[in-house]
Amino acid sequence: MAQTRGTTGNSKPRIFTAVSTEPARKRSTTTKKKAAPKPKTGAGVTKKSATATTPKKPTLKEKVEGAVKKVVAKVEGKPGKKAAGTKKTSGANGHGGRATKNTAVKA
Repeated sequence: MAQTRGTTGNSKPRIFTAVSTEPARKRSTTTKKKAAPKPKTGAGVTKKSATATTPKKPTLKEKVEGAVKKVVAKVEGKPGKKAAGTKKTSGANGHGGRATKNTAVKA
């Protein structure tokens, strides 16, 4: 025989939360990018940001190695290896970038 809540001693009334009937707010999906603030050291003194690197110019050796890598990859049918050869010929493989010179001004 099934027991009721009254017979088990847990006969308190159930309380349900009220369901809101007002319309839901729309969240904006676009966000505005803010410019990065310069780091401050205190007392209004700002530090210079890090120096930018100039894009690397590939050497003749890298161009030849990249071209050979592309041909071999095309024969083998490996598109990832071919892309690596393309990056090497264009100098975008991340090796040997030069940082800009930061000259100090003497007062």
